[in-house]
Formats: sequence, C-alpha cells, structure tokens
Amino acid sequence: MYKQTLQLLALALFLLLTGCSGEENSEEPPVIPEGVTDPAQLTALAEQKQRIGAFPEAIEILNQALKIEPQFLPAHYRMGRVLEEWGHKEESVQAYRRALEIDPNHIESRLGLASTYAKQFKNELAIIEYQKAARLKPEDTEILFKIALEYWYLQKLPETVEYYRKVIAINPDHLQAHLNLTSVYERLKQWEPALKEIAIARHLGKQTGNQQAIAIADNKLLFLKGRVNLSESDWTRKTSPPFE
Repeated sequence: MYKQTLQLLALALFLLLTGCSGEENSEEPPVIPEGVTDPAQLTALAEQKQRIGAFPEAIEILNQALKIEPQFLPAHYRMGRVLEEWGHKEESVQAYRRALEIDPNHIESRLGLASTYAKQFKNELAIIEYQKAARLKPEDTEILFKIALEYWYLQKLPETVEYYRKVIAINPDHLQAHLNLTSVYERLKQWEPALKEIAIARHLGKQTGNQQAIAIADNKLLFLKGRVNLSESDWTRKTSPPFE
C-alpha cells in the first residue's frame, strides 16, 4: 500500500511538471519588451542585463536605443561599459569616443576610455585621458592616483612622484599613496624621502588599525634600515612623528 502511494505521488508530480513545461509556456520573453521605445528606458534595461552578465542582450537593447535616437549619450556610454566589461576593448574604445564626440566633458566616458586604454597596456593614451578627466575634477584623488599608477607602469619615476604628491596634497592621510610613494623613492635610491613616507604610512596604519599596511610598512622599514646609514638616534627621530 505504501509503495502504491509513492507511485501515485510520483505520477502526479510528473504530470504537474509536464503541464508546467508545455509548449505554450516554453517561449522565452523578448529581449526588448513590447511597447518600450524610450531610449532612457532601454538604456536602463541594458544596464540591468549588464549586471547579470547578459552582454549580447544588453548590446542588442542599446543598438535599438541608438536606432531610435542616434545621439543619445547615455546609450553610447553604456555601450562602452558593457563592451569593456565583456572584454571587447577596441569596440569599447569606439563607443566611448562616440560619447565624447557628443559631449567632450562627459567625465564618465573619459574615465571609461582611460580605463580601457589601461587594460590594453596603452599607458600613454590612458594618461592623456585621465589627465583630461583630472582637469574636469582636479580635486579627485582617485583620478590622480590612477595617473600615478600609469606613470609607474611606464617607469617614469619623477612623474609618478609628482602625482602621488598631488594626491597627498589633497588628502595627507591617503595611506596607499604614501606606501606606493615609498616604492618609487626606493627605485630612485632616494632613501631619506622613502624612509619618511614609509614612517608616515606606518603611523597612519596604526591610527586606522590597518594591520596589512602596518606589516608592509614594517617590512619596508627593515629593508630601508639596511640601506640608510643612520645612527640609532637619527633613525628614531626620522621614523617617529612629527616627521621632518
């Protein structure tokens, strides 16, 4: 009896599942819902598709938005973002450029173009675009930090120092800028500036409880101590606040 009951339940479940998977309900909804013709709505829909990794669908939707309104800047920008994330870098560059033809001051497109150039290891071009963005937002330390990184990749060390210094001038407590600047000074064999920066980074790490930064700073201090010819009193003075 128990076995028969189980068989009946299994059959009922099978019929239920069969009914739910009928041909009438098997069609997938269209990529673009019927009646949606507003480019802004289409661009928002494309962004949703991008978030779940449905890149081909996002591109299809954006193409439809641009077919309706070819100069719709948000769609060009979103096209660049989708293509960049999808790994289609050359097409991404073209999309960002089209957006910037419409509005050269569209900073999101400018940053997107710079980011794509950086991913292509076109560091000089990335720097040019980041610098244009920095002129639009001169107090944005994130943009200045990225310029410093691009110069570092090119091993243009004086320029790297210049831009990390710009970051620190705006935000003296930018811990990562101090840490990175230490590495630049080390490469330049400018030991005392390196010592000062790593001591500041170590101090900031302790203030913020950043154990990883403290560990990095301590390791760098050990390295520097072996390279800098200082007495113990000079060493203590240069590695303790206030920093000279």
